[in-house]
Amino acid sequence: MQNISFKKIIIALSLILIINSIFIPVLYPVNRVRASSSIDREDLYTGLGLVFLLVVFGGSRDRNTSSSDFNINRDDIESRGSFDEEEVHVLASIIHAEARGESYKGKVAVGAVVLNRVYDPAFPDTIKEVVYQSGQFTPVENDMINMAPNDESIKAAYEAIEGNDPSQGSLYFYNPDKSINPSFFAQREKVIRIGNHVFLR
Repeated sequence: MQNISFKKIIIALSLILIINSIFIPVLYPVNRVRASSSIDREDLYTGLGLVFLLVVFGGSRDRNTSSSDFNINRDDIESRGSFDEEEVHVLASIIHAEARGESYKGKVAVGAVVLNRVYDPAFPDTIKEVVYQSGQFTPVENDMINMAPNDESIKAAYEAIEGNDPSQGSLYFYNPDKSINPSFFAQREKVIRIGNHVFLR
């Protein structure tokens, strides 16, 4: 949205400069234009050139940032936003442990639930504290959290951190076929089902 507004502003400035360079000399005598304005023809050409460069480089920036595909190096999990390397790795690990049989969307949704908890005052403030909070995630209790996350789980962690939330703000998820605490989940508001997981608030 901001990129579109930026382009509109640049285009509007370009039109103003072009109109000024064409119509002002026609409508007003040359002497009046020079007396009332310190801008000469060279300044106008310089301004148009700068506007053209802004449009070109602004457009190329938009094309580069709009791509959702990126290469993942599992040996170089980088920090995204305010999360350090260790927290991104923990997020990818819990996604892999909880949702390795699910679709990519389901993996992103699991990551989003962890992040929704981070931002919710009822839960701890970091990814690591949320994941390792006692009694919250079965893979922490059975050590499945220690499996190395695959590329898809790492990519899903990145996407969740960047704001994609298929869970629609959920704070919980569970598999109805495997749940060991169905009464707890029955009390929560169901938001969406993705694959085998039901997501709730």
